[in-house]
Amino acid sequence: MHQQRLPMSVQSNLAWFLLALAPAVASQIVRMGQTDPLAWLAWDYAGRLGTLVVLAAIPAARIVAFAREARTVGWPELAIWVACLLAFELVIGRSITSIIDVALPGTRLTTPSNPRDWLYAVDVTFGVALVAYQEEVLFRRCARAVLSKGLSGRTTMVIASALLFGIYHWSRGLGTITSAALFGIVAMTFYLRAGVLWPLVLVHYLTDVMW
Repeated sequence: MHQQRLPMSVQSNLAWFLLALAPAVASQIVRMGQTDPLAWLAWDYAGRLGTLVVLAAIPAARIVAFAREARTVGWPELAIWVACLLAFELVIGRSITSIIDVALPGTRLTTPSNPRDWLYAVDVTFGVALVAYQEEVLFRRCARAVLSKGLSGRTTMVIASALLFGIYHWSRGLGTITSAALFGIVAMTFYLRAGVLWPLVLVHYLTDVMW
């Protein structure tokens, strides 16, 4: 029986996407055994910077990850989207996470660090900004490019990228996985509509700071 293979371009995109994802997942695994906030954050930053380094080092990935984009909606609509995304994540996402975590507390495998003093200042500025940028570039911009070529239909791509984003939060429990996946659907829908990623980075940063 003839086995159908993915086109070479799709295989290539998938390869660099998985390579970029690997450092971030590796850091998640290492952080599970960390109790010191400094060590926890160091491994977190290392994994996220590793993702960006891989994307920058591979020409095909660099073209996608750091592409210049043009806004395709007006400023009023953009502002409405940002407000709605913030409300969705802070109200709906937080509620879903809390409800599921209370019902199924055993699904959480790790807890984020609780830095104090100067370490908190570093994390709330550099750290949270790094988290927002790395995740949005990888799971919105790069995932869109990779999945659009391997899947048929925009809806399928949106759902697949959202599920991937949710699963990426595997160590934070089923509540976070669910809320991240739902946010991923709304975020990718916005990205396809607006054409620019920076509002999502901003929303991601603000929700993480306020969470």
